[in-house]
Amino acid sequence: MKTSIHSRKLFFGTYLLAWALAGCLGASRPVDFYTLTPLPRPTAGPDATPGTIIALYPVVIPEYIDRPQIVTRTDDNQIALSEFNRWGGTLKHELTIVLVENLNVLLAERRANVMLDTLTFDPNYLVTVTVNRFDGQLGNTVWLNAAWSIRDLKAKKMLAVKTSVIQEKAAAQDYAALVAAESRAIAALSREIAAELDRALKTP
Repeated sequence: MKTSIHSRKLFFGTYLLAWALAGCLGASRPVDFYTLTPLPRPTAGPDATPGTIIALYPVVIPEYIDRPQIVTRTDDNQIALSEFNRWGGTLKHELTIVLVENLNVLLAERRANVMLDTLTFDPNYLVTVTVNRFDGQLGNTVWLNAAWSIRDLKAKKMLAVKTSVIQEKAAAQDYAALVAAESRAIAALSREIAAELDRALKTP
């Protein structure tokens, strides 16, 4: 009889512990989703006159950041993945779309039309970007290291093969500030690429 009572107590104790754990898990906080922010568009309407067409291949990113979770750097050789702070889409697509939007803003006066990954419009130039590092520390620095190239498709020659190493400071120790700093880093990369394209577009 004592054994039976002890078994029932053990069973109910285990049941209550499992119920409590389930309650704690069910009460876990919701996931926050983030997107990169492009440069603001000019207030004037776009020029409808056809201009120079520039194609941008989808950005290549390293495997360690090619995931839904936002990656932060905790040490030189250590990273952390946040289960509660994630990208709204894929980071690869986010980077590519924001670069396209930024370049269109920066090259608007040159009547350049930057398009994603398409050769159906017979582009004049092709831009490729490979990101080698894109991460940061909460409340500290964001790093963006990228290799990129510009090819003149009409002249069939390479115009530029360059590497950009960019750092931005996060304004606060949270993920919103981290993503804002990452957006600024992409804007800085966009300006470097746009400056090289601008030189090419000035050349007769």
